[in-house]
Amino acid sequence: MSNGLGGFLVSASIVAAGLGGVWAWPHLQDGGFRSLAAEAAGLYQRAEMRLRPALAALQTPPAMTGQPGVEPGAIAESLPPAGLSPVPPLRTEATVPAVEARCEGPESDADTAVIGDSVQLRIFESAALAAAPAPEGTEAPPTDIVFERLDLSGTYEVGTAGSVSLPAIGHVDVAGHGLSCIEALVSRAAFDLMRSRNSVSAAFAARPPVLVRGAVRSPGAHGYTPGLTVERVLAQAGALDDRDPAARVRLIALDARRSELDKTRIGLSLERMRIEAALNDRDTLPEDNPVIRAALTLLGRERLASERAALVSEIEASRLRRAQTEATLADLAARIDAARRQRDLARTQMAYHAERHDQQSEMLQSGLVTDSRLNDTAVRAMDAERILLEKEDLLFRLQAERRAAEQDAELARVDRIKALTAELRQVSAALDAADSEFDTVVAELELYEKDSLRLTVTIERPVDGARARTLAARADTLVRPGDLVTVSAGQADDRDLADAADPVPSPLIRSALKE
Repeated sequence: MSNGLGGFLVSASIVAAGLGGVWAWPHLQDGGFRSLAAEAAGLYQRAEMRLRPALAALQTPPAMTGQPGVEPGAIAESLPPAGLSPVPPLRTEATVPAVEARCEGPESDADTAVIGDSVQLRIFESAALAAAPAPEGTEAPPTDIVFERLDLSGTYEVGTAGSVSLPAIGHVDVAGHGLSCIEALVSRAAFDLMRSRNSVSAAFAARPPVLVRGAVRSPGAHGYTPGLTVERVLAQAGALDDRDPAARVRLIALDARRSELDKTRIGLSLERMRIEAALNDRDTLPEDNPVIRAALTLLGRERLASERAALVSEIEASRLRRAQTEATLADLAARIDAARRQRDLARTQMAYHAERHDQQSEMLQSGLVTDSRLNDTAVRAMDAERILLEKEDLLFRLQAERRAAEQDAELARVDRIKALTAELRQVSAALDAADSEFDTVVAELELYEKDSLRLTVTIERPVDGARARTLAARADTLVRPGDLVTVSAGQADDRDLADAADPVPSPLIRSALKE
């Protein structure tokens, strides 16, 4: 045992000496022995101050009462300094945010959230500290710590279901509620989840535009402002009024545009008639067509004569190309027939010389002909075979040339049809656009030319992402963001078309308050 204990002590001494050397070596390098001595003294003092209470408790025997004896200095050092008050605890109690009764259902105010709104929400959470000590006779209020929940604040869009989706809170129904109710509803939803005191600030970041169509000068999207009425929408979009001086100028411009479009339509119809005649290989235009009579009246004889001349030129060029192709093919056909006859003749001559050579070969064995005569016949047979090959090659080349000419003629015909078809398609598209604009101009002129222009306004108001409610509006009807306002001329029932039980009609809206 003594040997084991002694070995352990020796090992521990070696390890301690190594660690001491590791700790002392940097101080020796930096400041020498003085720095090492100062550092060791400071280390001893700190250790002695920390161990003093424990050493005193071990060295001083406990009193007869059984209480341990502690050095008074150790007690003074372990207690907090005098004069410091304890930190008051946090008050975590919170009450449910109050939500007014009007916020429990849809509000009647027009400036409420609708589908498509972008609502900016800022959510603040607060915690109250206990009141600090105060002089006698006074009461110090508690101190509130307020901080913004940046993880919850942001801009949210009202979806098709009429709600906004907040992180960690979920969906909160806000459609049909004003900003104050939105703040209360979001605050209650946040309290239900986190059980903390909070406050919410809401504002509209963006609102859907009001869409206007019908008998107005500026149809399209118009910005929404709070308190926007149908009368203001008509003033903003420019309701038609034939007594307005600007409307008189517009009337003159529309009449001129109608005349211009009429001429354009007749000209395009004449061009389409010419192209259709060219596609059908007709060189004349039908005289009994109403377009011809209208062209004579609006465009004059010169324009009609030019279209006829263009048609005749197109047909003549097509016929000339066709005649040239037919002449070329006829020439090739004659040359092919001649080459075929020459090939047949060469084939006959080759067969004759081949048979003659065979006969002379038999006669040579009988001694009736000589070798020179047989050789002469063989040479003639080879010449006949060479001529046959030349004639067949000529026939093949002529046949290939005829096929190429036929293909070129077919390609030319197809290209002509494609060009005429593309031109017809362009003319038809331009004619359709001119017809559509002409109808619009005529309809607007009819509205202008009425003695008493009466406008009827209907509003299509979205209910959700798939349904809309149709309302007939008065001049003072409030318009909401996202409404589709349709302005038309005619009689109106001016009531909620979705509610047939309402029998009370509303007065008509007249342009520029015309009575």
